[in-house]
Amino acid sequence: MDPLWRIELFGGLRVRQGGQETTHFRTRKTGALLAYLAYHCPGNHAREVLIHLLWPECIPRRGHHSLSMALSSLRHLLEPPGVPFGTVVVANHLTVGLNPVALTTDVAEYEAAWQSACR
Repeated sequence: MDPLWRIELFGGLRVRQGGQETTHFRTRKTGALLAYLAYHCPGNHAREVLIHLLWPECIPRRGHHSLSMALSSLRHLLEPPGVPFGTVVVANHLTVGLNPVALTTDVAEYEAAWQSACR
């Protein structure tokens, strides 16, 4: 499967698919969540850790709600109608991550090129 999305982190957060580009997100923290998950992809991240990183001032119930809203917004962007649920955003009640098969990032490409050049 070719990656559905290209997530660019250098020079500001951008999400691209074909000719479509998104640079604005529901909230700044939604964008920060996407950037964190993309940078650390592949990987699953504990919901509690993400809440602590992005909403440290919130009581736990409010932090869980904020994370759920951010994930819903990301799903709406990355899994539009016609894309099966869970294709890009992989989450359960304990962890959240992005499917590395469904996306590519400029950071991962840079790191791969760097590693190749160092050999």
